[in-house]
Amino acid sequence: MAFPSTLLYAREPPRSKVFKGEAGYGFCASKKKHFYGFQGHLLVEARGILVGFTLTAANIDERDAAYDMMEIIAGLLLGDKGYIRPEFKNDCQELGIDLQTPLRKNMKDKRSKSFVGLIMRVRRKIETVIGQLAERFGMEKCRCRDQWHMTSRIARKLLAHNIGSYLNISAGNAPIQFENLIAAA
Repeated sequence: MAFPSTLLYAREPPRSKVFKGEAGYGFCASKKKHFYGFQGHLLVEARGILVGFTLTAANIDERDAAYDMMEIIAGLLLGDKGYIRPEFKNDCQELGIDLQTPLRKNMKDKRSKSFVGLIMRVRRKIETVIGQLAERFGMEKCRCRDQWHMTSRIARKLLAHNIGSYLNISAGNAPIQFENLIAAA
């Protein structure tokens, strides 16, 4: 089971030559905000452990970025409403991937209410992972001047998140329950 999601790496509109030709302008529908920079596309498994990541310019569609991670996906793929596109769903079916998304308000849902509730609960867990990466690891602002430093900082933050998940699993806690990781002595 895999869950793609998107993180934003926003910078002010370019007045200098930082990331010139690499970054792009994008729009974040959930924040209702235009930004300049990059998007990070995550692939998260059911427990909240990160299994894939790709970085694109902000103007690249998240469904197009998902193609970069398709070879590591098997079975069920839960996406948000941004993954609704008939061509993308057909491409997933050809690879044996069952793409499930919440539907927009103007769409009729033939799935059972219990299945839709399950999708929403799992999506909430994925949003928690994104919130942890944004709040605790500062993923949305890397403050780098070149792509090599930015990708290495992102890799360290993703590794730190997975190490925290591993330590939680070893301690018998939920993988993304970081607040119980460090106990006062």
